[in-house]
Formats: sequence, structure tokens, C-alpha cells
Amino acid sequence: MKHLKKFNPINENHTHENDVDIIIDTMQDFLDDDRNILFKSPIDDMRYQDYIAKNSNYLGFKPILNTGSRIRSQFSIVFQDIKDYSDFLSVSNQMQSVFGRLKDEDWTMYDMKIGTTLAPLYQGDVKFTFLSFYFSKPDQKLEEEFKWPDEEDLKKAFDKYGLSNLSFDYSNTEVSIEFDSNSYNCKVSNSVEELFELICNRFGFESYDYTSGDYKVTFYV
Repeated sequence: MKHLKKFNPINENHTHENDVDIIIDTMQDFLDDDRNILFKSPIDDMRYQDYIAKNSNYLGFKPILNTGSRIRSQFSIVFQDIKDYSDFLSVSNQMQSVFGRLKDEDWTMYDMKIGTTLAPLYQGDVKFTFLSFYFSKPDQKLEEEFKWPDEEDLKKAFDKYGLSNLSFDYSNTEVSIEFDSNSYNCKVSNSVEELFELICNRFGFESYDYTSGDYKVTFYV
């Protein structure tokens, strides 16, 4: 069983605009250098150009989200232009000030992931595909009953990861979802657990249970 990070209650007073402004402000030095950065939230992803334009991606980027039963706060910063190992070290060092400024706003970095592509033997250095930093705030439990997500919303989320033909089996405290894979070999991608974590964060589930390679996942309230 996969348990999401547990948090303590908080009071949240910022508006959506305040929250996004703070995140952008902490990253302004990188953005002024035209770094290729993607900001990810459980609802939508945003680039700096979206923030400037105040378009639908900006409106959909919600680092703080009311899921119905709790306020959940989570987002990630993804560098998509890491040139080499020296650049990786430089970005990591520069991010220390970002960590400090976000911590002043109660954001904590809880994970970091690096994507690489191995170069052919003796034909060059390792290639970096991304560098991601993950941030969260304490959950705030609301005095409301859990609201089950709309099945159409779940189908849209699963479809983005190449999963379709969803069937649902509910109990009082969980929902099991069976699905098919649209991949050419009908196998489930190794990145599918990113989807399940997103579902938990977006809709307020406490945890999920999934075995790699299966075509069924269970979410717990």
C-alpha cells in the first residue's frame, strides 16, 4: 500500500494569485535566465509564459487545492534543460535560496528526482532529461464528508496516461478501479504511479494500493 505524506493542520489565507506569485517570485532569477521550467500541480501544469498571459494553464495551476475533505498543498518545479553535470550542480546550488524562501512560506521540499539517458558506451556523457523538486505544505483537514470524484474526471485523468475502459467498485472507504492499457504492447507504464499520486492529491484520497504490472488500483478515503 502506498501512503501519501502525512501532515499537520494549517490555516491557509492566501488566494490563488498570491500562491502562484510567491512561487514565481522565488524562481525569478532562473526565469530571467530563460531556463526551460515547468511548474506542475495536481490540476494543471504551467510555464512562465502562461503566468505572464494569465491563460487557462495559469488558472489551472493550483498548488493549494480544496479537495472537499481537506486542503492539500503540493507542487513541483521541473527543469527541462539541464545541460550536463556541471549545470546540474549549479542549479542544485542555486536552488538552496529557493528552498529557504519557500520555507518562509511553510513550503517544504520533500523529494527530488533526476531523469537521465545513458549515452552509448564511449560515445559521450550521460544526458539529463529533467530535474524535479517537490514541495508540500501540511494538509488541513476540513469538517466535511469525503466527496467522491466524478467518474468522468477520473476517466480524463487516466486517459492522459494511456489508460481506458475504467470500471469502478465502491465500498464505504475505498474505490477499486480496473483499467486497460492503450500502449502497443498493452502493458502499463512504469510511470503510472505518478498518476495514482496525482489522483490522491487532486481528489483527497489518503492512500492507494497498486502492484506493478496490474490493471487494477484501489484508492482509500
